[in-house]
Amino acid sequence: MKRRRLLEGAGAVGSATLVGCLGFADDGTGSEYQWRYDAGGEIDAVSQGVVFGREWSDGQIVALEGTTGERQWAYGATAGMDTYSDLTVTDTGIYFGYCTDDDCIGLYALKRDGEERWRDESVGTGHTSPFVVDGVVFVSDSVGIVRAFDAESGSELWTDGVDESDTIASGSGIVDIADAVYVEKSAALVALDRDGGSTRWRYDPDDGDTQIIDAAVSDGVAYVTTGGWVAGVADGDEVWRRSVDAVDVQTEIAGITTDRLFVLANADRNESRLYAFDRTSGERSVLSESLEHPDDESGPVTAVRDGVVYVGTDRLRAIDAATGNERFSVTVDGGPIWSLAVPEENGADDHTVFVRVGKNRLISVDSSGERTWDRSVAGTLRNYLVDESVYVGTTEGIYSLEWRVDA
Repeated sequence: MKRRRLLEGAGAVGSATLVGCLGFADDGTGSEYQWRYDAGGEIDAVSQGVVFGREWSDGQIVALEGTTGERQWAYGATAGMDTYSDLTVTDTGIYFGYCTDDDCIGLYALKRDGEERWRDESVGTGHTSPFVVDGVVFVSDSVGIVRAFDAESGSELWTDGVDESDTIASGSGIVDIADAVYVEKSAALVALDRDGGSTRWRYDPDDGDTQIIDAAVSDGVAYVTTGGWVAGVADGDEVWRRSVDAVDVQTEIAGITTDRLFVLANADRNESRLYAFDRTSGERSVLSESLEHPDDESGPVTAVRDGVVYVGTDRLRAIDAATGNERFSVTVDGGPIWSLAVPEENGADDHTVFVRVGKNRLISVDSSGERTWDRSVAGTLRNYLVDESVYVGTTEGIYSLEWRVDA
């Protein structure tokens, strides 16, 4: 189970895809919607016809009927700067942590009807949502200790037993759960046995002297990025290592295809490069030179789908993942691109790219670069989720928007 963020604090859970905002009644702002819930908030999941999210004003968790927006139930509340973490929603329950400004302490489980199933207020969960795989809840706290709990009863199954002096780096934690639990700890990537928590292997780049910035796992191989290089790691052994063209850069994994790994390297906020690495040999190619984003506080945004790498700056570009050739480049009016995502649809060659422009506008284009939709909603967009409809969370409300292609 791999969960990577797609937009502004929103996590993808279940069959729907969390992305960003879109367009049926008119609220006076020119937007169109099917229904509106009159409390600003964020959306975490749409599952079995129910929209799960968190209100902005008091932090309470709400479940909304997907076709009408009617609130089915609400749970809890937070105060001040405290928040609930992003929710993890499964077919049988909802799981989340309780976070203060300093840390996240407390693991909660609800039934799907909002009734509390269990809680453990002593468990550190880190500033991420729990992972739930095959009836087990996995969390990692602020010092890198991973714990596993029975999702139904809340009984602790194991703790990995790492020394608490092995502090976890800021922003890291559980990377992926597949054949093992992959977790960043301090300057290392560690694979833990899913059943008992024992260490299978540990990868310490440069004997712990180099900080891992990003990591991902695909087909049993881990890929890590640092401020100067990218590496492929199998069973704890470094298979290949390739440098980027600068040191002390911010690197992030933009996506993985069957053959290639894509990495975005930001030398500064206004100058980035997109690299492709052969997953077997590590052979490197530069797909895009000197990407510039118009806003000093942002940078290029990327998404990979069906053999295409999409890059958003002041325009949307589509790059063939195999050849590096540009398929199209289109401009958008109304400001730079703040986020983009490509939800899963039927057919590998028939997908829609959603692009957030400005504070509350979303544009969609098809796989040929033709614009198909242009909508806005009231308030500043927090996140959105594409399912049968498009569900949008803003500072003013939660919306259901009809997903259709404009004629």
